[in-house]
Amino acid sequence: MFNLANEAHFTLDLPGLEHDFRVLSFRAHEAISQCYRIELQLVSDQPDLDLEALLQRNAWLGIQHGEGEGTGLHGLIHHAAIGEAGKRLTRYRLELVPHLHYLGLRHNQRIFQHLTVPQIISRVLADHGIQSDAYSFQLGVDYPERDYCTQYDETDLHFIQRLCEEEGIHYHFRHSP
Repeated sequence: MFNLANEAHFTLDLPGLEHDFRVLSFRAHEAISQCYRIELQLVSDQPDLDLEALLQRNAWLGIQHGEGEGTGLHGLIHHAAIGEAGKRLTRYRLELVPHLHYLGLRHNQRIFQHLTVPQIISRVLADHGIQSDAYSFQLGVDYPERDYCTQYDETDLHFIQRLCEEEGIHYHFRHSP
């Protein structure tokens, strides 16, 4: 079966928000043990969307591969900007990042005692509202308790990345709506 030329192969879903965005293009940057970034170029019939209302909102970029098949990428809207306005359509740019990205905005000084690295990471994530049902550890070995673990003037993101590097742990993201 052939796909029609005017059929949308990429869609943007913003739960709880009515919109008429159409995806022109997107670029995704993703690597192991790093936060991903998805840059979207969109058009809308509405020239005056409230961009502030879009920030921090969950988004799902749907990718249709064929009849009935599809996948996608998810994230929080981190950046929203208006582009050129034509006679009928206005361009918009959005940037999606994972919730984990926001751990890079807070510096901390604290001490963890008698915890394993996975337990420390879980506590840091919980401090940011990332609950245990949003991630999973698939570790092959048991990690020893650390008598004393210090975070000193580093972001929460850098801190957990440092702990992962020290223990040989990597992380990646699974995208789901």
